[in-house]
Amino acid sequence: MKNGAEQTYDWVIKLLRDRDFTENAKRLKLELIAENKLAVNFLNRKYIITKNDIELAEEKTVWSFKTKNNEYNVKSVLGYYVLSDADVEPCNDFCTLSHFSHGIFNEGREGWSKNNILTEVYSDYSKFYKSAKELDMLFEGEKSGGQYIWKYTLLPKMPVKIIYYEGDDEFPSKLQILYDKTAIQFYKFEPLAALHVCLIEGLAAVGKKLQIENAQRIEGV
Repeated sequence: MKNGAEQTYDWVIKLLRDRDFTENAKRLKLELIAENKLAVNFLNRKYIITKNDIELAEEKTVWSFKTKNNEYNVKSVLGYYVLSDADVEPCNDFCTLSHFSHGIFNEGREGWSKNNILTEVYSDYSKFYKSAKELDMLFEGEKSGGQYIWKYTLLPKMPVKIIYYEGDDEFPSKLQILYDKTAIQFYKFEPLAALHVCLIEGLAAVGKKLQIENAQRIEGV
């Protein structure tokens, strides 16, 4: 029996069969590589989307999710982006995921606790800096108190900001992800929250991969 992640993926594929890929590609700024065939990038991975499946095709940075379910989840959220009817441009006004939830999602409890995955991987800023450069993020500046702000194009019309809060002897480092306020026009809250989890776990996987490669280089010297 298929689990929930697989069932959601199957449902997304079913919905994609009725979409006009040419129109969607133009409106959502997606790469149309053939009739009814799109390419979408996610954290240095290129996925090919057709009306029959969504498959990983290329990896500029080789990394992997912990579980198979996460692979299905990212395919589903990419499919949901293609299914969006939104026709807006980013407004460059950013907010937390909880802003879209009308009180259902608590950033303090669920947002930061999930981000503990990132805190474990990016215990110091130099580690995050390497991942940010690897993913072609744009550094926007440093605020007082060790806050480093990066901007990243998660999807063609979905910029995010990632703020790294440098820790000290009392508090560990933390990362906060902010979304352009138009994000909720591309996704309903539930798939947007799923995208949020995929982003967190993907960033953690990228960081772990780079750190392992760096350790191997040092050992090889």
